[in-house]
Parts: sequence; structure tokens; C-alpha cells
Amino acid sequence: MIEKHFDIPFIADLALREKQIQQNYRPIIAVHKWFARRPGTLFRGLLLSEFSDARLRETFYSPNTFTGIHIADPFMGGGTPLLEANRLGCNITGFDINPMAYWIVKQEIEHLDLILYTNKANSITDKLEKEIGKLYRTRCVICGADALVKYFLWVKVIQCRNCHQDIDLFPGYLLAADTRHPRNVFVCRICGQLTETGDRSRPGKCQHCGAGLSLDGPASRNRCQCPYCGIVNSFPDEKSGPPRHRLFAIEYHCFKCRDIHTGRFFKAPDEQDLAIVTLS
Repeated sequence: MIEKHFDIPFIADLALREKQIQQNYRPIIAVHKWFARRPGTLFRGLLLSEFSDARLRETFYSPNTFTGIHIADPFMGGGTPLLEANRLGCNITGFDINPMAYWIVKQEIEHLDLILYTNKANSITDKLEKEIGKLYRTRCVICGADALVKYFLWVKVIQCRNCHQDIDLFPGYLLAADTRHPRNVFVCRICGQLTETGDRSRPGKCQHCGAGLSLDGPASRNRCQCPYCGIVNSFPDEKSGPPRHRLFAIEYHCFKCRDIHTGRFFKAPDEQDLAIVTLS
């Protein structure tokens, strides 16, 4: 039973890893976005703990077939509990008042013609590549080759009501932690370049301009102190409208140097990147 066999530390560690890149561990969720989707790891652990007498750490990675067990979910949402129960061989029944939930779970579980799906997917990606592919290119800072953009990272910007200087509304300057990347990646509050450090609490100085790196940003709880004049600004402002956005970093993937590079690829935008953004 769950009370006896559920291994909290084991499942918590796996669930945390899954939620960081959930689409890699549970590709089926790519059928459609569903907010607050729970990790499949959690429900697999719960089901195994309830219906298996073996240790969870032993059964989790093993094939399991629970014939004769019927799982019902009256509020199925995106269908994570049903999907995990189905993978374990259970009969499943799901309900939801939201017709979108019904459609999503139906598509997730129904038989898929892989050949037809692959052909249609390739047709869509080829069309998109021709239309907007050039907007998702950047130059690798390691080898200089053409690379594919994964994410454009933006920060909101307001104008100080006193000195009229632009203020980046960073809640913090940590771009990436040393969990999915070997080192911590910081944005310099002075020059805007990126620096990787080993110590998150004491990041040291920017390797480009020498300014001290900071973990905390100026924006917090709709308040932001101007770094130029010290006046505290509030945001959003009804008179000024929504804040503007500024491209401050790019995460990309370089096929040429991926085998010699450890971790993810980050860069501050160069002139070519900013020109592409202007065109788009």
C-alpha cells in the first residue's frame, strides 16, 4: 500500500528532474498544453506503491502489468494519472467537465498512425522553415558556425519617472543554475554580457567589464529602484502602458561543437541578432 511502500525522497528527486524538461521525459504531453500538469513520475510511484509489494526503487524501472485493476479519475484534466495507469496495464476511465480535457486525453491515448503523423509533421516543419527559419538562426560564440535558436530571452523595461533612464525589470540576474548546466550563468547588470561562475552566492566579477555580479535584481513586488537616481518606481504604470521588452540573451544549439561542449549554449545577443529581431 502507499503508506508503506511510497518512497518520498526517491520520487521527489525524479519528479524535480522531470519537471525541468518534462517534454523529454513524457513526450506525449506535447499533444497539447495543459497548465499545472503533474509529473508522471509521481503517479507512477503512487500506483506502484499501492499495487506492488516490492520496493519502489526496484519496480520503478521494471515492466509492470496490473491486470484486473481499474483506475477512474473524475477530474482527469490533462490525463497524467490515466496515462501512467495505462502504461502499467490498468483499465482506465476518465471524466472531466472541460471538453478540451476530453479531447486532449483522447488524442493522447488513441492509436497513432506513425507514418502518417511523421509525414504531416515533416510537411509542417518544412513549411515553417521556409517561412520563418531565418529568424531562428544565430552565430555560435564557441566556433562561429550557424546555430539554431532554442529560446529568445526577454526582460521587461520601464522608463524611470524621475531621470527617464531605461530600467531592466530583472527580479534576479541568475540566468541558469548549475543543475542542468555545469556552472551558474549570470547576466551583468552593467554591460549585459553573460558570465559563468561556480559559486552562486558569491559569483564574483563580470569577465567582460569587471563589474560585480549580483544574484538579486532591482525589481520586486511591482517596485523597482532606479540604479541611476535611486528613485523607487512602480510597475505597471497606467499612464505609460505595458512595459517594453528587450532581448538580453539567447539559448541556442550548435551541431558543430555539441560533442566538445558540456552543458547548454548561451550568449548575449550580437548586432546580427538584434538586426533580425528588428526585421521580425
